[in-house]
Amino acid sequence: MALFCAFLLVTTLLYVCGEFFQLDMSLFAGASKQQKFFCSTLMILLTISLLPLSLRLFKFERIRADLLSRQAPALLRWGIVRLMLMGLLLTVNTFLYYAFEFESAYGYLAVVVLLCMPFVVPTMSRCQSEVVYQEQPQEQPQPYNETNDEEANSSHSQL
Repeated sequence: MALFCAFLLVTTLLYVCGEFFQLDMSLFAGASKQQKFFCSTLMILLTISLLPLSLRLFKFERIRADLLSRQAPALLRWGIVRLMLMGLLLTVNTFLYYAFEFESAYGYLAVVVLLCMPFVVPTMSRCQSEVVYQEQPQEQPQPYNETNDEEANSSHSQL
């Protein structure tokens, strides 16, 4: 939970310094169009690939097996990986928003990551549910019933 709050705090400080204190963070103000394009393309690709990965991280078979076998150490390891992925995306996109003089693409990417953060809040109940085996319900195939098939055919012939 400390890591989760730390990323939110750092991002909030960047936002407060940039918006309210109007601290000049425009490090890349003189960047060429090619540099801006490359950086924005890279961050868009990283965000749209790493964000779903971090949201679905605990669903992968190998990671799920590790969580079930080693429980607390595995949860700590994979939880940190998940929070680092999302937290770094949030912080870097927020920083680049100000570094490229309010480039809106980075702001939108940061908002998307921020909207996904509540789905990975490391509460105690969520952590406990991640290390417990939950059997997935499987759909049972319906047996073939000739009477249902005849009723369906007769209703179509009446139309």
